[in-house]
Amino acid sequence: MNKAAAPFITLSAAYIIAYTLTSGFIYPIQTALLPSVSEKIGLLFIPHGVRIIGMYYFGWKAIAYLLPASYLMWLLTVYGNGLEINVYQPMISLIACYLGVLLASALLMIRSGQLDLKAWKFLIFAGVIGSLFNGIGLSLSQGSTSLATNVIGYVIGDVAGLFTSLLILMYLFKFLRLYRPS
Repeated sequence: MNKAAAPFITLSAAYIIAYTLTSGFIYPIQTALLPSVSEKIGLLFIPHGVRIIGMYYFGWKAIAYLLPASYLMWLLTVYGNGLEINVYQPMISLIACYLGVLLASALLMIRSGQLDLKAWKFLIFAGVIGSLFNGIGLSLSQGSTSLATNVIGYVIGDVAGLFTSLLILMYLFKFLRLYRPS
């Protein structure tokens, strides 16, 4: 197998699963419980966690690995439902996450890709920065008149999704360690 195929397949599958879980399960619950919340902003967006973790481990290459899955999910959920969302939004989100990891690395003087005991703190810090960039970029691409409100909504959804992604991974690894075949 090609060296780039494994991360491409892993990140794409993780992104598609996270996006499907968000749009097929979480978003309908959000809509039922909070009908006044904007249809463009999810309060729990799990794919943000996949993007940040991908950028942390693979750097700029994660943009290339995640781009096809991002556009596939955009095509199926946004374009397929007739929503008015800019075609550049998947690229804006990926670049925003990459810039978040870069800026967090520079601010914390940590080289991206090195796992240490504080990796989860770094991922959360980078995720918040990436989410701010994401919220600003997406709000501007939508021509939003309430920039601050939209950015806050994106940050809440992205950071909650990142926490959820990290929790899912933590319990998945515990489960795999506990039930390792002999």
